[in-house]
Amino acid sequence: MASGDLGWDSVSSWSTGLTKEHFDGEAPPSRGDSSHSSVISGLQEIDDKLRELDSENRKSKAFVDGWGERMQETSVLLKQVREPGARGSYLKDSEKAEMYRLHKQNPEVYTVERLAKDFRIMRQRVHAILWLKELEEEEEKRLGHPLDDSVELLLDTCPEFFNSHDREFHVASLAYKPDFKVMPEGWDGTTKDLDEVHYEISQKEDEMLYQEFVQRMNFNKKKMAGEVKCHKYSRRRPSEGWNFTVEKLGPRGKRGGGGGWKFISLPDGSSRPLNEMEKMYVKRETPRRRRKILP
Repeated sequence: MASGDLGWDSVSSWSTGLTKEHFDGEAPPSRGDSSHSSVISGLQEIDDKLRELDSENRKSKAFVDGWGERMQETSVLLKQVREPGARGSYLKDSEKAEMYRLHKQNPEVYTVERLAKDFRIMRQRVHAILWLKELEEEEEKRLGHPLDDSVELLLDTCPEFFNSHDREFHVASLAYKPDFKVMPEGWDGTTKDLDEVHYEISQKEDEMLYQEFVQRMNFNKKKMAGEVKCHKYSRRRPSEGWNFTVEKLGPRGKRGGGGGWKFISLPDGSSRPLNEMEKMYVKRETPRRRRKILP
Protein backbone atom coordinates (compact mmCIF):
# COMPACT_ATOMS: atom_id res chain seq x y z
CA MET A 1 0.00 0.00 0.00
CA ALA A 2 1.28 3.41 -0.92
CA SER A 3 1.85 6.00 1.74
CA GLY A 4 -0.79 8.30 0.30
CA ASP A 5 -3.35 5.50 -0.05
CA LEU A 6 -5.27 5.04 3.29
CA GLY A 7 -7.27 2.05 2.08
CA TRP A 8 -10.66 3.64 2.28
CA ASP A 9 -11.80 1.71 -0.76
CA SER A 10 -10.77 -1.72 0.56
CA VAL A 11 -13.18 -4.04 2.47
CA SER A 12 -12.53 -4.02 6.23
CA SER A 13 -12.70 -7.14 8.38
CA TRP A 14 -14.02 -5.15 11.40
CA SER A 15 -17.80 -4.97 11.93
CA THR A 16 -20.00 -3.14 14.50
CA GLY A 17 -22.42 -6.04 14.60
CA LEU A 18 -25.28 -3.81 13.50
CA THR A 19 -27.51 -5.30 10.86
CA LYS A 20 -30.61 -4.24 9.03
CA GLU A 21 -32.81 -5.80 11.73
CA HIS A 22 -31.31 -3.38 14.32
CA PHE A 23 -32.46 -0.41 12.36
CA ASP A 24 -35.88 -2.00 11.81
CA GLY A 25 -36.34 -2.50 15.61
CA GLU A 26 -35.95 -6.29 15.50
CA ALA A 27 -32.51 -6.94 16.92
CA PRO A 28 -31.59 -10.64 17.07
CA PRO A 29 -30.56 -11.95 20.51
CA SER A 30 -26.91 -11.87 21.26
CA ARG A 31 -24.96 -14.82 22.52
CA GLY A 32 -24.68 -13.36 26.05
CA ASP A 33 -28.43 -12.80 26.52
CA SER A 34 -29.20 -16.48 27.10
CA SER A 35 -26.62 -16.81 29.86
CA HIS A 36 -27.81 -13.55 31.47
CA SER A 37 -31.45 -14.69 31.52
CA SER A 38 -30.46 -18.02 33.06
CA VAL A 39 -28.62 -16.19 35.86
CA ILE A 40 -31.64 -13.96 36.51
CA SER A 41 -34.02 -16.92 36.62
CA GLY A 42 -31.70 -18.72 39.03
CA LEU A 43 -31.60 -15.70 41.35
CA GLN A 44 -35.38 -15.44 41.18
CA GLU A 45 -35.76 -19.09 42.19
CA ILE A 46 -33.39 -18.58 45.11
CA ASP A 47 -35.35 -15.50 46.22
CA ASP A 48 -38.63 -17.44 46.03
CA LYS A 49 -37.14 -20.25 48.11
CA LEU A 50 -35.93 -17.77 50.74
CA ARG A 51 -39.36 -16.16 50.95
CA GLU A 52 -41.03 -19.56 51.30
CA LEU A 53 -38.55 -20.54 54.01
CA ASP A 54 -39.16 -17.28 55.87
CA SER A 55 -42.92 -17.83 55.74
CA GLU A 56 -42.51 -21.36 57.10
CA ASN A 57 -40.27 -20.05 59.88
CA ARG A 58 -42.91 -17.50 60.90
CA LYS A 59 -45.59 -20.19 60.99
CA SER A 60 -43.36 -22.47 63.05
CA LYS A 61 -42.55 -19.65 65.49
CA ALA A 62 -46.25 -18.84 65.92
CA PHE A 63 -46.96 -22.54 66.56
CA VAL A 64 -44.22 -22.80 69.18
CA ASP A 65 -45.25 -19.53 70.86
CA GLY A 66 -48.86 -20.72 71.14
CA TRP A 67 -47.94 -24.05 72.66
CA GLY A 68 -48.44 -22.80 76.22
CA GLU A 69 -51.93 -21.51 75.47
CA ARG A 70 -52.89 -24.80 73.80
CA MET A 71 -51.61 -26.75 76.79
CA GLN A 72 -53.73 -24.58 79.08
CA GLU A 73 -56.82 -25.20 76.94
CA THR A 74 -56.08 -28.92 76.95
CA SER A 75 -55.73 -28.84 80.73
CA VAL A 76 -59.16 -27.21 81.04
CA LEU A 77 -60.70 -29.83 78.75
CA LEU A 78 -59.07 -32.67 80.70
CA LYS A 79 -60.33 -31.14 83.94
CA GLN A 80 -63.84 -31.12 82.51
CA VAL A 81 -63.45 -34.81 81.75
CA ARG A 82 -62.05 -35.66 85.19
CA GLU A 83 -64.43 -33.52 87.24
CA PRO A 84 -68.20 -33.80 86.76
CA GLY A 85 -69.59 -30.61 85.28
CA ALA A 86 -66.41 -28.59 85.64
CA ARG A 87 -66.68 -25.36 83.68
CA GLY A 88 -64.91 -22.05 83.70
CA SER A 89 -66.73 -18.93 82.72
CA TYR A 90 -65.69 -15.32 83.18
CA LEU A 91 -68.78 -13.12 82.95
CA LYS A 92 -68.56 -9.53 81.84
CA ASP A 93 -70.75 -6.91 83.45
CA SER A 94 -72.70 -6.61 80.20
CA GLU A 95 -73.48 -10.34 80.37
CA LYS A 96 -74.66 -9.97 83.96
CA ALA A 97 -76.90 -7.09 82.91
CA GLU A 98 -78.27 -9.23 80.07
CA MET A 99 -78.94 -12.05 82.52
CA TYR A 100 -80.89 -9.70 84.80
CA ARG A 101 -82.83 -8.24 81.85
CA LEU A 102 -83.91 -11.67 80.59
CA HIS A 103 -84.99 -12.82 84.04
CA LYS A 104 -86.89 -9.59 84.73
CA GLN A 105 -88.75 -9.63 81.41
CA ASN A 106 -89.78 -13.29 81.55
CA PRO A 107 -88.99 -15.02 84.87
CA GLU A 108 -91.12 -18.06 83.98
CA VAL A 109 -88.95 -18.86 80.94
CA TYR A 110 -85.56 -17.59 82.08
CA THR A 111 -85.44 -19.33 85.43
CA VAL A 112 -82.38 -19.61 87.64
CA GLU A 113 -81.72 -23.15 86.37
CA ARG A 114 -81.90 -22.10 82.72
CA LEU A 115 -79.66 -19.06 83.21
CA ALA A 116 -77.13 -21.20 85.06
CA LYS A 117 -77.11 -23.66 82.16
CA ASP A 118 -76.97 -21.01 79.42
CA PHE A 119 -74.17 -18.98 81.05
CA ARG A 120 -72.36 -22.11 82.38
CA ILE A 121 -72.21 -20.97 85.99
CA MET A 122 -73.53 -22.18 89.35
CA ARG A 123 -77.10 -21.50 90.43
CA GLN A 124 -75.80 -19.76 93.55
CA ARG A 125 -73.92 -17.33 91.34
CA VAL A 126 -77.06 -16.61 89.32
CA HIS A 127 -78.97 -15.76 92.51
CA ALA A 128 -76.18 -13.43 93.62
CA ILE A 129 -75.98 -11.67 90.22
CA LEU A 130 -79.75 -11.13 90.05
CA TRP A 131 -79.85 -9.75 93.58
CA LEU A 132 -76.85 -7.49 92.93
CA LYS A 133 -78.39 -6.06 89.75
CA GLU A 134 -81.67 -5.51 91.58
CA LEU A 135 -79.88 -3.55 94.31
CA GLU A 136 -77.99 -1.52 91.70
CA GLU A 137 -81.23 -0.67 89.91
CA GLU A 138 -82.88 0.48 93.15
CA GLU A 139 -79.83 2.57 94.05
CA GLU A 140 -79.78 4.24 90.62
CA LYS A 141 -83.46 5.14 90.99
CA ARG A 142 -82.80 6.60 94.42
CA LEU A 143 -79.78 8.66 93.27
CA GLY A 144 -81.22 9.66 89.92
CA HIS A 145 -78.07 8.84 87.92
CA PRO A 146 -76.12 5.70 86.90
CA LEU A 147 -73.62 4.23 89.32
CA ASP A 148 -69.86 4.38 88.79
CA ASP A 149 -68.86 1.33 86.73
CA SER A 150 -65.10 1.97 86.44
CA VAL A 151 -64.26 -1.25 88.31
CA GLU A 152 -66.53 -3.29 86.03
CA LEU A 153 -64.91 -1.71 82.97
CA LEU A 154 -61.46 -2.61 84.32
CA LEU A 155 -62.52 -6.21 84.87
CA ASP A 156 -64.04 -6.42 81.39
CA THR A 157 -61.03 -4.76 79.70
CA CYS A 158 -58.27 -6.68 81.50
CA PRO A 159 -59.68 -10.10 82.47
CA GLU A 160 -56.25 -11.72 82.21
CA PHE A 161 -55.16 -9.95 85.40
CA PHE A 162 -57.84 -11.67 87.46
CA ASN A 163 -58.23 -15.35 88.20
CA SER A 164 -61.60 -16.63 87.07
CA HIS A 165 -63.11 -19.51 88.99
CA ASP A 166 -62.74 -22.71 87.01
CA ARG A 167 -64.77 -25.13 89.16
CA GLU A 168 -68.23 -23.73 88.66
CA PHE A 169 -69.94 -26.97 89.64
CA HIS A 170 -69.43 -28.70 92.95
CA VAL A 171 -67.15 -31.74 92.98
CA ALA A 172 -67.27 -33.96 96.03
CA SER A 173 -63.99 -34.57 97.83
CA LEU A 174 -63.87 -38.26 98.63
CA ALA A 175 -61.10 -40.32 100.18
CA TYR A 176 -60.89 -43.23 97.80
CA LYS A 177 -59.71 -46.53 99.20
CA PRO A 178 -59.99 -50.17 98.11
CA ASP A 179 -63.44 -51.64 98.72
CA PHE A 180 -63.28 -55.41 98.32
CA LYS A 181 -66.52 -57.35 98.47
CA VAL A 182 -67.12 -61.09 98.41
CA MET A 183 -69.92 -61.84 96.00
CA PRO A 184 -72.01 -65.00 96.27
CA GLU A 185 -71.35 -67.84 93.91
CA GLY A 186 -73.15 -67.44 90.62
CA TRP A 187 -73.56 -63.68 91.04
CA ASP A 188 -73.86 -62.07 87.63
CA GLY A 189 -74.85 -58.51 88.53
CA THR A 190 -73.08 -55.28 87.69
CA THR A 191 -71.35 -52.71 89.88
CA LYS A 192 -71.31 -48.95 89.46
CA ASP A 193 -68.22 -47.28 88.17
CA LEU A 194 -66.33 -45.10 90.67
CA ASP A 195 -66.75 -42.05 88.46
CA GLU A 196 -70.49 -42.63 88.31
CA VAL A 197 -70.71 -42.89 92.10
CA HIS A 198 -68.57 -39.77 92.44
CA TYR A 199 -70.87 -37.88 90.09
CA GLU A 200 -74.02 -38.89 91.99
CA ILE A 201 -72.52 -37.88 95.33
CA SER A 202 -71.40 -34.56 93.85
CA GLN A 203 -74.92 -33.87 92.58
CA LYS A 204 -76.47 -34.62 95.99
CA GLU A 205 -73.97 -32.42 97.81
CA ASP A 206 -74.43 -29.64 95.25
CA GLU A 207 -78.20 -29.69 95.82
CA MET A 208 -77.72 -29.49 99.60
CA LEU A 209 -75.30 -26.58 99.27
CA TYR A 210 -77.69 -24.83 96.90
CA GLN A 211 -80.68 -25.13 99.26
CA GLU A 212 -78.61 -23.84 102.19
CA PHE A 213 -77.37 -20.93 100.09
CA VAL A 214 -80.92 -19.94 99.10
CA GLN A 215 -82.05 -20.05 102.74
CA ARG A 216 -79.17 -17.86 103.87
CA MET A 217 -79.66 -15.42 101.01
CA ASN A 218 -83.39 -15.04 101.74
CA PHE A 219 -82.58 -14.42 105.39
CA ASN A 220 -80.02 -11.76 104.43
CA LYS A 221 -82.58 -10.11 102.15
CA LYS A 222 -85.00 -9.81 105.06
CA LYS A 223 -82.21 -8.43 107.25
CA MET A 224 -81.44 -5.74 104.69
CA ALA A 225 -85.17 -4.95 104.40
CA GLY A 226 -85.33 -4.42 108.18
CA GLU A 227 -87.71 -7.34 108.79
CA VAL A 228 -85.26 -9.20 111.04
CA LYS A 229 -84.89 -7.33 114.32
CA CYS A 230 -82.11 -8.22 116.70
CA HIS A 231 -81.70 -5.13 118.92
CA LYS A 232 -82.74 -5.07 122.55
CA TYR A 233 -85.84 -2.88 122.11
CA SER A 234 -87.50 -5.45 119.84
CA ARG A 235 -87.23 -8.05 122.64
CA ARG A 236 -89.44 -6.14 125.08
CA ARG A 237 -92.75 -7.69 126.06
CA PRO A 238 -95.59 -6.45 123.85
CA SER A 239 -98.55 -4.81 125.56
CA GLU A 240 -100.94 -7.59 124.49
CA GLY A 241 -98.53 -10.35 125.58
CA TRP A 242 -96.04 -12.81 124.08
CA ASN A 243 -96.60 -15.21 121.22
CA PHE A 244 -95.17 -18.66 121.95
CA THR A 245 -94.01 -21.25 119.45
CA VAL A 246 -95.38 -24.65 120.47
CA GLU A 247 -94.26 -27.96 119.03
CA LYS A 248 -96.79 -30.73 119.20
CA LEU A 249 -95.45 -34.25 119.51
CA GLY A 250 -96.21 -36.85 116.91
CA PRO A 251 -98.21 -40.05 117.40
CA ARG A 252 -95.14 -41.84 118.74
CA GLY A 253 -93.96 -39.01 120.95
CA LYS A 254 -91.34 -37.74 118.49
CA ARG A 255 -90.46 -34.21 117.46
CA GLY A 256 -89.75 -32.61 114.13
CA GLY A 257 -89.45 -35.04 111.26
CA GLY A 258 -90.69 -37.85 113.52
CA GLY A 259 -94.30 -36.69 113.25
CA GLY A 260 -94.63 -33.46 115.24
CA TRP A 261 -95.35 -29.97 113.99
CA LYS A 262 -95.12 -26.41 115.30
CA PHE A 263 -97.72 -23.67 115.67
CA ILE A 264 -98.06 -20.26 117.35
CA SER A 265 -99.98 -19.88 120.62
CA LEU A 266 -101.46 -16.37 120.95
CA PRO A 267 -101.96 -14.48 124.25
CA ASP A 268 -105.77 -14.89 124.07
CA GLY A 269 -105.45 -18.67 124.07
CA SER A 270 -106.00 -19.22 120.35
CA SER A 271 -103.46 -20.61 117.92
CA ARG A 272 -102.45 -20.12 114.32
CA PRO A 273 -100.05 -21.80 111.87
CA LEU A 274 -96.57 -20.48 111.21
CA ASN A 275 -96.17 -17.65 108.73
CA GLU A 276 -93.38 -17.48 106.17
CA MET A 277 -91.00 -15.60 108.46
CA GLU A 278 -91.49 -18.09 111.29
CA LYS A 279 -91.02 -21.03 108.92
CA MET A 280 -87.73 -19.48 107.85
CA TYR A 281 -86.59 -19.27 111.47
CA VAL A 282 -87.56 -22.91 112.07
CA LYS A 283 -85.51 -24.02 109.06
CA ARG A 284 -82.51 -22.04 110.29
CA GLU A 285 -82.79 -23.66 113.73
CA THR A 286 -83.02 -27.19 112.33
CA PRO A 287 -79.65 -28.95 112.76
CA ARG A 288 -78.08 -30.43 109.65
CA ARG A 289 -77.03 -33.97 110.45
CA ARG A 290 -74.43 -34.48 107.79
CA ARG A 291 -70.70 -34.39 107.35
CA LYS A 292 -68.97 -31.14 106.51
CA ILE A 293 -69.01 -30.46 102.79
CA LEU A 294 -65.97 -28.75 101.35
CA PRO A 295 -67.01 -26.36 98.55
